[in-house]
Amino acid sequence: MNTRALPILLGTLSLLSILAGCDQRVVASGMPYDPVARGSYLVRTMGCGDCHTPRDQNGKEIAGLELTGHPADAPLPSWEPAMLEKQNLATIAATGTAFAGPFGISVAPNLTPDRETGTGELTADGLLQSWRSGKHWREDRMVLPPMPVPYYRELEEADVRAIHAYLHSLKPQRNQAPQSKPAPH
Repeated sequence: MNTRALPILLGTLSLLSILAGCDQRVVASGMPYDPVARGSYLVRTMGCGDCHTPRDQNGKEIAGLELTGHPADAPLPSWEPAMLEKQNLATIAATGTAFAGPFGISVAPNLTPDRETGTGELTADGLLQSWRSGKHWREDRMVLPPMPVPYYRELEEADVRAIHAYLHSLKPQRNQAPQSKPAPH
């Protein structure tokens, strides 16, 4: 063996032994994988806050209520089949967190990790199962529009787990959003 190559070989072997003890998942930038950061990015780019964060009368997100769902004391939108005759496809609560239409009344739940009113009891496997099946994680029903479940089914498992990690990194906030009410069949 070339004696000049020996320090390079030893340095490479040392680096490899250090890396063997680290998280093996590395993003393209070469930085260690951070599931909470990835989950934060996904939640923002997927627009989760568009429905799960209450808005004021000017349509601006209410600071401090990020991802808390439809406020417990806020009125729900209503829907009557005759609205279709006027080309109304849905009505939206003033907070932007509840929707009514031919599908029923869809209420955005609290996504913060509050154990009683949010996702605190939801496991990463439970979130994955919910999005794969289209069934709500807490209620015995299908997830209603406008939640784009068909697209969420396509997410990589690692991304769903990252979203879960991010949601569970948030400060738990108590808000018991009303239950959604599917339209009678």
